[in-house]
Amino acid sequence: MQRILDVILRREQEDPHIPDCPIHHVEMRLRGKMGRPTRFSQQTEEEYSLVFFCPIDGCDDTKIIDRVKTQIPVPGEAPARPDFARRD
Repeated sequence: MQRILDVILRREQEDPHIPDCPIHHVEMRLRGKMGRPTRFSQQTEEEYSLVFFCPIDGCDDTKIIDRVKTQIPVPGEAPARPDFARRD
């Protein structure tokens, strides 16, 4: 409920923390996302995962962080469509 109030009141939230490699103590890089953040009017909250990796050669350390994105549907306003769904 607190997350929904933050979205409604447009409260500023901290950027997600980028993890450090526990071996080399350098900032990890984002490899990709698993799952799909919510973008359709019937969904209000969806969970997705961020996959980070260590940029040092030979290091196989990865970290998966789960995130939740909240969207409040607005009546009469069309949701944003992904680029691959557009006809052009």
